[in-house]
Amino acid sequence: MSEYSIKCPACGQGNLKVRSMLYPIPFFNELVMFMIDCPACHFSENDVFSAEERRPSRWTIRVDNSSLLNTRVVRSGSGTIRLPDFGIDIEPGPAAESYISNVEGVLLRARPVIESAVNFADDERQRKKGRKILSMIDKAMKGEIPFTLIIEDPAGVSGIIPDDMRLVKYEELSTEEASQLKGAPLWVDELRSDYIERKG
Repeated sequence: MSEYSIKCPACGQGNLKVRSMLYPIPFFNELVMFMIDCPACHFSENDVFSAEERRPSRWTIRVDNSSLLNTRVVRSGSGTIRLPDFGIDIEPGPAAESYISNVEGVLLRARPVIESAVNFADDERQRKKGRKILSMIDKAMKGEIPFTLIIEDPAGVSGIIPDDMRLVKYEELSTEEASQLKGAPLWVDELRSDYIERKG
């Protein structure tokens, strides 16, 4: 793990602590996860990126076997997650969470978002729909119903990496398709560039 300091993108002060760690992952070779923390304003964030330039991409897997819930998933701060069977799209925003997890972990992260939507829904019809989605997610986590997971990333860093790569569909996105996706905040791009320069 390496550590250095840069200017904080939130408060403009210096001394933003940046810690980075290399993760060797099949298909990507190496990914870099960085964690940042500002002692002045307490802004903190983490993201994952490739030190190599990658093409915008879409990864699709049909989870029709409970063993596939353990499939490794990489979601960067610019990754959009789609669960079409549940009607769920999770797009990146200023506080987008990046992580290296598995398919089950993606479902676990989606669940509180749906619960919050149910709690703040204006009418019973919306609450009923939300409860139905929660029930479907619970069944999916037990391997009782099949579902599709899609990850799209204009930076090409996110991905779905099963033990058998024949189980996942990988596509490079066109410039037009990539331009319609939300990307990571600009300061993330600056951190990536800074890391690559430091690496030489």
